[in-house]
Amino acid sequence: MDSNRRSVRHLEPKNSSSETSTNDPQRSSTIDSGHGSLSTTTRTPTLDRATTDTLSSSLSRDTPLDDNNAQEDLQQNKTICIRPQSVMVHKCYEQSYVSHIDHPSAFFIQLECFRIKYEQLQMEINEFYSEKSTTNTSSSWERGDYCIVKYNDGQFYRSRIIATPKENKTINSYDVVYIDYGNWNKVRPTDIHSIERKFTTFPAQAIPCSLHKSLPIYGTWCENPDTMNFFEDLVLNKYVDVIFHSKSPRNYWPLSFAELKLSSSKSNVHECMLEQRLIKEVSNEKISQEFYHLLKSADHIIYSIPYEEEEHDDDNDDCP
Repeated sequence: MDSNRRSVRHLEPKNSSSETSTNDPQRSSTIDSGHGSLSTTTRTPTLDRATTDTLSSSLSRDTPLDDNNAQEDLQQNKTICIRPQSVMVHKCYEQSYVSHIDHPSAFFIQLECFRIKYEQLQMEINEFYSEKSTTNTSSSWERGDYCIVKYNDGQFYRSRIIATPKENKTINSYDVVYIDYGNWNKVRPTDIHSIERKFTTFPAQAIPCSLHKSLPIYGTWCENPDTMNFFEDLVLNKYVDVIFHSKSPRNYWPLSFAELKLSSSKSNVHECMLEQRLIKEVSNEKISQEFYHLLKSADHIIYSIPYEEEEHDDDNDDCP
């Protein structure tokens, strides 16, 4: 496997006393199967395992960022929306990448067919923001704002505010989700920057999914750690062939139902877990019934779910 290819598509923080440990035993999913809360107060930052290589940022830009325009840029960000990546049902997207997992009913996939376009975008973002010589000191960020965040690896990524210091009851910490990967982190205000509109036209590459026709044998996913571990070992940071399934008119679950096969062996993930007696087979409508009433406002941000007053343009390009 091309390690450089993986590194561009995956985020991993370096050790920092200001960040939550990747081995945090209190790591929890946001959606408990029919039980518990979806709020960010119970969701600790779930951080990923692979290493991110440094991208080139040596090229100069014609329009360096300037703090004199910070307030104007921030107001502009209030009107910015980055649409989610659309998919076609029943089409097989081969060599897709599982970038982040909360649990089998909430994980993120990146499509291989957009990888090169995303890598080019990521390079342009880093070329542009590496020219910023002043520090961003704005404290006007609000939940739901789109932005650019400097990550622990020194690179810049498209992000969205989940919670502010006031909501976190902290002085110096925002929760942000990396919209092209699916994981999230606590960051300092000085690491958050206004996003240029030219970096918002490409859809968010982390597609939130639920495993097709799968629920835990009993209780919640968090009450089934063996199932969680098996699923992570099987697909996290791996390449899968994915088919997205359509929903009935009564199915209101906003995440995409995904049927996964390992690209390497073509093993069906759902069937593997059934054989191990780790899950039970249910209708996708049942998954919707279990989860939908648990959605909180923060989950609309994490999983790119539009509010009733929001509209997402579905006229996205599909894979060529």
